[in-house]
Amino acid sequence: MFRARLFFLSFLCAAFLLVEEGSFVPQAHAAQYATSVEKRKKAALAKARARLKAKSSSSKKVVTSKQRETKKPRVSQRSHRSATQEKNTLVQQQKSVRTQLTSIQKQIEQKQSRAQSAEEALKKSEKAISNSNRSLKELAEKKNETTARLADLKNEAVIVGLQVNDAEEIVSSIGQAQFLNSMRHPWQTALVGGNPNELSRRSAILTYLAQEQDRTINRLEYRQKNIQSVAKKTEAARTELLRIEADEQRNRSNLEKDKALRSAALDRLNREIKTQKERYDRLAKNEKELSGLISKIDRQIALAQKKQAERLAAEKKRAALKKSRRAVASKATKPDNFGRIAAVPTLGNFGALKGRLTMPVKGTVVASFGQSRQGAASSLPWRGLLIRAKTGAAVRATAPGTVVFSDWMRGFGNLMILDHGSNYLSVYANNESLFKSVGDSVRQGETIAGVGNSGGEEHPGLYFELRYKGKPFDPDKWLAH
Repeated sequence: MFRARLFFLSFLCAAFLLVEEGSFVPQAHAAQYATSVEKRKKAALAKARARLKAKSSSSKKVVTSKQRETKKPRVSQRSHRSATQEKNTLVQQQKSVRTQLTSIQKQIEQKQSRAQSAEEALKKSEKAISNSNRSLKELAEKKNETTARLADLKNEAVIVGLQVNDAEEIVSSIGQAQFLNSMRHPWQTALVGGNPNELSRRSAILTYLAQEQDRTINRLEYRQKNIQSVAKKTEAARTELLRIEADEQRNRSNLEKDKALRSAALDRLNREIKTQKERYDRLAKNEKELSGLISKIDRQIALAQKKQAERLAAEKKRAALKKSRRAVASKATKPDNFGRIAAVPTLGNFGALKGRLTMPVKGTVVASFGQSRQGAASSLPWRGLLIRAKTGAAVRATAPGTVVFSDWMRGFGNLMILDHGSNYLSVYANNESLFKSVGDSVRQGETIAGVGNSGGEEHPGLYFELRYKGKPFDPDKWLAH
């Protein structure tokens, strides 16, 4: 097509030159004019070619721009289809993650139910061990009392035996005196200037003393027999106490083994639950991120222009939240969200003991009032003291009071609470043994329990709180250091 147009234009140019110059050229100069015409013809063809080339390039530019305009909506459509496909893929992944989350949640609930049953069994074991320890303590006290009583009886028997020997010697001496007195005649006394009636008086006195010593010997021998009888019964009671104590020790050993098995099972379940919770949290986080990504794609597909408005709204919300937090922080100090109070009045006998309360157990304080906890409970600060101590160490009453609670409680194990009057309470948790019952009065410093790790604690120790009107407060300034 292009060559045909070029040939046509060259033909027109040649014809124009021939018409314009060829008709009026003289015959002599025909060759010269022919050469000139040929040159002009070539120049005209060159110009025509240049014009055609310029026109062709301009037409190509027009076509390219039109193609670009027509291609833009196609690219947009492809981007939209790609976003939709990506969204569908992510939705499928989200469904899969949610299915896994539901399955893991069911497994966690099942294991939590098993852990609750194991905790109930552990509660029974720990209560039984506490009762066994209390029985062993009472048996030891009775055994000590019986042993002391038996020692006293033996000492008394030795003393009575010595007294019997002394009495018998006295009787022997009186018998010898009586014999010597009977061998002397009244006239012998008269010859030496004595009273003849003195012999009769001496004889009567010696007879009375002999009779009195015989009665004393009889009483001592009777007493000696009674002591031997009581000592025999006491020894039998001591033997029985030793047998009961041995049985109780075996029972306690079996309970300890049972507790160890139940505690191990509970720890295993708690570890499994923790692992599955961590997996659940990871999947939940992934699902949350996936949901956010899907929402983002939805927003891009639907209303991309809303991003700016949402960002401004979020910034305004954050500013309002910061302002609200500053307003809350500027308010007057009150009991915090965890029910703790900073200022506590000093009332009654307990208030008078501020700074002189007995430290409940000798050990190392590993967590103080208000200190942040570790792990999953990091948002809940400590509301008392956690004191590490040896198993079985004596737990002492911080002040005089009355036992108002002495039993096992979930999370606190073997728990004891003392009422000190004027709305003050002291709390002793995670004990191995409880030595006092509800209603018992205790003195300051009296042993009320034994240190343990009941309630699911990993290490032995005592958890101790002070409360006023049910609200925990810092015991540091109240305890004697």
